[in-house]
Amino acid sequence: MRTIALINQKGGCGKTTSSINLAACLAFMGQRTLLVDMDPQGHCAVGLAVPDQQIEKSIYDVLRSPGGTTTLKDITWQIASHFDLAPATISLAALETELHGIPGRQDRLADALARVQNDYDYVIIDCPPNVGLLTFNAMRASGDVIIPVETGYFSLHGLSKQLELLEQLRKQCRHDIRVRILATLYDIRTKLAREVLAELREHFGELLMDSAINFNTKLKEAASFGQPITEYDPASKGFKDFQKLAKEIMGPALRMTLSPGRVIEAPAELTLEDALDNARSTVEETLETLRDGVELADSYTLSQPLRRNQRSLSQSLSSQVETLTRKVDEIRVAASNHGMTSAGNGLGRTTGQKIAAFYGVRQLPDGILFVAHFPSASSVAIAGDFNNWSPEHMSGDDADETFRRLVALKPGRYRYRLVVDGRWQADPHNLYSEPNPFGELDSIVEVV
Repeated sequence: MRTIALINQKGGCGKTTSSINLAACLAFMGQRTLLVDMDPQGHCAVGLAVPDQQIEKSIYDVLRSPGGTTTLKDITWQIASHFDLAPATISLAALETELHGIPGRQDRLADALARVQNDYDYVIIDCPPNVGLLTFNAMRASGDVIIPVETGYFSLHGLSKQLELLEQLRKQCRHDIRVRILATLYDIRTKLAREVLAELREHFGELLMDSAINFNTKLKEAASFGQPITEYDPASKGFKDFQKLAKEIMGPALRMTLSPGRVIEAPAELTLEDALDNARSTVEETLETLRDGVELADSYTLSQPLRRNQRSLSQSLSSQVETLTRKVDEIRVAASNHGMTSAGNGLGRTTGQKIAAFYGVRQLPDGILFVAHFPSASSVAIAGDFNNWSPEHMSGDDADETFRRLVALKPGRYRYRLVVDGRWQADPHNLYSEPNPFGELDSIVEVV
């Protein structure tokens, strides 16, 4: 059983939202998961529609009972298949005073979890926004700590102190605890969020998780309806962000990309239909991002220049969405006309693998392969962080009007653009992009 505590003294960082939806996604992927609420505010129960007046016993009763007379099994609520909740109530706030001076009070939660270690694969602990007996209990019971950090200035400012405090607590716990940082409420459309994320990468390196939780209205809506995102909208970007986080936590063998532009090894059994469904999912994610951007812009009073810049960015992204949608439909029609489906003529797998590798970026043993399709272009070059933005020509193939270049890249995040017949543009086959200082888009590739 693996136990993970989510800790941050700062409120409003998405800690409870992350706890609920991470636990839900782990359960959704077949892992037996227990969510333990150690916050006296009891927001986990609220976010999962557990009526407060019907909670007869809570985590408070488990932690205060000597000899384990009340166990976790006595208080858990089944939220979904493989997903249980150990709720908290306001009475938990009195626990530190009640247990003052009692030996072993810091190990109450670890002892309670030890009695159910064969019942669960993962335990997620939502900690209160302060450091005290409750947080210390969570750390003593955990092997991992995740610090959710909102991508805002004040969150970044206090993160170093938070890490110093956790290091002191880790030494007091007297056992190894892996600490990771999770970027939350990330909005790629705002300059501040992009700068904060860049600072996190520069200063904290491997402590920062590959996954990030993007700003997504569906997550707020899900909480207001008392549902995890796995139930409220499993097609949303919020669900995909948390599913990606769950896979990263479960280990490298299960790590996959859920964001366009991220490269992985193509599955050996990928079919044509798989490739088309992945492309359509990318279109839907981008459309949802645009809708979130419109909602965010409408909630602020923006100056005319900012509104023009927002409209320009939306139009550019919309153009990419239309291009990919059209190509998906063209491929589907062509496949249908030639019988190239997973059930047709035994050609489905080979064709699907070719399409998956045809456009965009993918991982090869020797590096990252960039592939672009420009029917009327005479020359295509690629420029980015990895070559000091000096255009390097991509090899062309007159037969399929496709241009390719293999680039050896170390793990990291890179920006790049294509130069088509002398005209600089974002990669139309990669929807993972971000604005640059010139009001245009740079394509993004992340190598793991």
